[in-house]
Amino acid sequence: MLLVVLSIGSPADAPAQDAGNQTALSAAVTGTTTLPDKAQVEEQLAGLESSNGLDEALKSSLSELYRRTLANLTEIEKFDTRLAELTEALKTAPKETQELQKALERQSAAGASKPPALPDGLTSDQISQRLNQVLADAAAHEIRVSELGKLIDAGQTRPATARERLIVIKQALDTLDQDLQQTTPTGEPPESTQARRWALETQRQALWSEARMLEQELLGQPANETLIKVRHDLAALELRELRARQRALEEALSERRAEQARAEQLASERAQREAEDKHPLIRDLIRQNAILTGALGESTQRLSGLSEELAQLEAEYKRIEDEYRGAKQRLEVAGLTRALGQVLLDERNQLPDPRQYRNQIRERENRIADATLRQIRYREEERQLSDLDRYLDELALTEPAVQAKTVRPELLEALKQRRNLLRQVIKSEDDYIRQLGELNYAAEQVVRVASGYDAFLAENLLWVRSAAAVDLETLKNLPAALGWLVSVDGWTEVVLALGERLRHSPLFWLGLAVNLMLLWKNPALRRAIRARAEPLRRVRTDSIHFTLEAIGLTLIAALPAAFLFWLVGQQLMVSSAATAYTRALGAGLSQVAFGLYCLRFFRILSTNGGVGDRHFRWKDHTLARLRRDFGWFTLYIVPVAFITVALFQYNDPVYTNSLGRLMLIASMLGAAVFFARLLHPGQGAIKHFLLDHPGGWFCRLRRLWFPLIVGMPLSLAALAAVGYLYTAGVLFQSLVYQLWVVLGLVVVHQSVVRWLSITRRRIALQAALERQAARRAQAGGEPGESSSVPDVFQVDEAEPDLAALDEQTRRLISAAIFMAGAIGLWATWSEVLPAFNVLERFALWHYSGLVDGAEQRIPVTVADIGVVALIIVVATIAARNLPALLEILLLQSNTLSAGARYTIKTLSSYLITTVAFLMAFATLGLQWGQIQWLVAALGVGIGFGLQEIIGNFISGLIILFERPVRVGDIVTIGDTTGVVTNIRIRATTIRNWDKQELLVPNKEFITGRLLNWTLTDQLNRISIPIGVEYGSDTRKALELLERIAGEHERILDDPAPLVGFDGFSDNALTLVLRCYMDSLDGRIGVITELNQKIYDTFRAEGVRIAFPQRDVRLYTSEPLDIRLQSNHQSG
Repeated sequence: MLLVVLSIGSPADAPAQDAGNQTALSAAVTGTTTLPDKAQVEEQLAGLESSNGLDEALKSSLSELYRRTLANLTEIEKFDTRLAELTEALKTAPKETQELQKALERQSAAGASKPPALPDGLTSDQISQRLNQVLADAAAHEIRVSELGKLIDAGQTRPATARERLIVIKQALDTLDQDLQQTTPTGEPPESTQARRWALETQRQALWSEARMLEQELLGQPANETLIKVRHDLAALELRELRARQRALEEALSERRAEQARAEQLASERAQREAEDKHPLIRDLIRQNAILTGALGESTQRLSGLSEELAQLEAEYKRIEDEYRGAKQRLEVAGLTRALGQVLLDERNQLPDPRQYRNQIRERENRIADATLRQIRYREEERQLSDLDRYLDELALTEPAVQAKTVRPELLEALKQRRNLLRQVIKSEDDYIRQLGELNYAAEQVVRVASGYDAFLAENLLWVRSAAAVDLETLKNLPAALGWLVSVDGWTEVVLALGERLRHSPLFWLGLAVNLMLLWKNPALRRAIRARAEPLRRVRTDSIHFTLEAIGLTLIAALPAAFLFWLVGQQLMVSSAATAYTRALGAGLSQVAFGLYCLRFFRILSTNGGVGDRHFRWKDHTLARLRRDFGWFTLYIVPVAFITVALFQYNDPVYTNSLGRLMLIASMLGAAVFFARLLHPGQGAIKHFLLDHPGGWFCRLRRLWFPLIVGMPLSLAALAAVGYLYTAGVLFQSLVYQLWVVLGLVVVHQSVVRWLSITRRRIALQAALERQAARRAQAGGEPGESSSVPDVFQVDEAEPDLAALDEQTRRLISAAIFMAGAIGLWATWSEVLPAFNVLERFALWHYSGLVDGAEQRIPVTVADIGVVALIIVVATIAARNLPALLEILLLQSNTLSAGARYTIKTLSSYLITTVAFLMAFATLGLQWGQIQWLVAALGVGIGFGLQEIIGNFISGLIILFERPVRVGDIVTIGDTTGVVTNIRIRATTIRNWDKQELLVPNKEFITGRLLNWTLTDQLNRISIPIGVEYGSDTRKALELLERIAGEHERILDDPAPLVGFDGFSDNALTLVLRCYMDSLDGRIGVITELNQKIYDTFRAEGVRIAFPQRDVRLYTSEPLDIRLQSNHQSG
């Protein structure tokens, strides 16, 4: 029935159908069931709250059901009231619309005349009062016009929203009908059955009431829309009339105040002449009044012209707003067509620059501040003159002449005049501050609507074909475009414009002089760059300052040509003799200047003896390729880009679609060749970088990024050829800017690597000096003599190897470069990003969700899929880099151990991954209530099939939180002892003393037996057994062992070493040395040193270390048979 009403209802027959529809709907809803009223439900709820015999769970359930019923009844009343209002509005809308339309026609006819003339004889105060009333009425009308405009905009999307809501209501009603048809659960208390049915039935009735209200709203929407538009037009017309009256009153007030200021000025001059022979106090006061009169004239003069400026801003705002609204309507009706694209592009070119208005706003704010300070000073003086007699009495305390009968009356009259002048000045400053505030508000409105319109155009223009594809007509227009470019008249205009600037602009002469000086000093700059490389050969003289100075000199050496281009281009645009031709050429020179500067900088950077050669240590092949490619590309791209920009700046479709398009395509093809030569993995400038880093992602993905980079300008050239000129131009400009960002980051990265290399070399030098000093000290030399360093340390700098740098420092450098690159990527492509909002229009599927408390169908669009992909990419990068960056930046300064840092880093990566998945699911509309059944099913499957993996994962989390094992701990598990190097989701890695890595499932650490040598501390005991032969002096041996342990620097005094006589062995007397170390670092070396010391000391002290002995017994009861046998046998 809802769909039938939507499809056949119309405003004409809606009033007649309304009563019958409501009755039928009510009967269909309620049937034979009578809905409870509020009093009945409130009575039940009150009785429930006072009851003490019910179970608490039942009581809570009943309370919730009663409250839901009350809320549903309130919704029914609200929707029924709104339905009655809409029904009545539909009846009265035609008549009201007709009356308002007649009033609009009458006022439009009357409004063509000028505002009514002011009565003669009005004072400035009376005019000001009328002006204030008009301003109040205008402010109220402006608010009304804005609100009606918002209603008109909302009315364009309201029908679709209402229809979507009706679909949701239909689905909800089907569900409620099924719930009401279900039988009562067995064992349910009667009061629960009644409360549940009340809640369901009232919810059903509330939905029907809302549906009827929405149906009535849709039926009356055309009439209501017409009425709102007429109201808006009438209010806008009245606002324009009020603004006209406001400007007339402001002009009249300005004229009246100017007349008063002139009168006051004449009176002041006359008073000054008459006061020449009067008392000095009177002369001084009259002179001060004359100064104040001048201030009044200046204040009145400042007011002149502000009304006209305000009218211009309001007209500009109205123009842009009308164009904005018209563009939206044309886009909705006609779609993204080529004709519309050209119109929108022209309108975007005509949009004002928001920076100009923002600068004006800041300048007016400064003027408001100055006027406010003046006003404060005037008000303070006016307050002092509120009681003139008291003022004169106070003045008489210091000037007794004030009390003279000839002086006091004249002073009193002059003070009255001054007080009157102060009040006039204060009023004038009030009006000045008010009008400046109105101007700022109007300028902010212009900036707001212009920015919104620009964002709208940026969102749509990228997808619009702005020209026809290349055809014969394009080639036919080439001669005309070439003729324009080389026209004699045009270049004559260029000469005239530059001549005008040479005659009237000292800054132009200064710029030319600076450029000539740069050209003259360029060879010296090149020599200075090479000179900065000389100190790099020695560690003592090397410094990062030389590299930074060389880069700075390179930046200066690249200036001359680019600075000249920019200087001449600016003069051609700002000249008083400038024409459209000169401004186009000036824009071309100015915009090409920055690209020329970057190309020249990298060309000089790669010269022999330059920064890339001597400071960054780039390969000869890399330098030669950079010089060659940057050289030819500069000669090619500068003239082509200049012609392209000039033609598009001139904005003649005949020229831009022919020669301009061909030059743009030539720029893109040249860029493709440049990228292909520069970045070729086997022959380009990055060849040796890839060879030095064969395992890096940049090398592994070379077959992906190389064709992608080369193919981008080629694809843009194809777009330009088929007519997407604006799209290709914007994307190509962003691509070029991204190239400069990447090359700049390369220079920054190489500078940081060089600084780290210098630091490492100095550390190595210091260590070498300390070792040399130690050797000399042992040989009897003085440590101070080590300052003489042999030439062995004066070696050439080795090539910086980033892989050899400290791991954490490399992570920090990579993270910093990545962040800088991301910021640069965002900045260069920011103009393009709004265009992807158009993907919001393509819905893939819908899901139900709450929006402002109401359930609606929310679309999942192509843009949402892009957002999910972006979330995954960002989360992947963040999970890899942010935990390490957190460890470097935040945790290094704390007292946390390495294991604690690893725990925080690992858990933070888990947290980032979890949050990313939740955000992705929420973007796709996958709420917990929708997927909990899937999670439950997966949980059952996991419980049977993946229980070992899940057990290891949970054990890994327990290890990270409880930390029985930490990264860096020395553990023994089974027959393996080693260092924990990694704790992963499934297993933990242990590296034994043979550098073999053992993967142990995490479950083993929780359920099995584990020996952790360093769990609480790294204190460990060394036991060294020694066997001395029988007959040795054991007391002396024990004393020697105790002395040896006490002398070793790694053996702790607390706990003290223990020596003992442990027993009698077969071949020796067993002594044992037991001592402690504070860590396991160097344990084997300490044991070796102790054993060596024990052996040397025992041998020196005559204590003999036993060795196995065997007794041989000879039985002499019989003669011994002794024979001598020789190895030589006779012939």
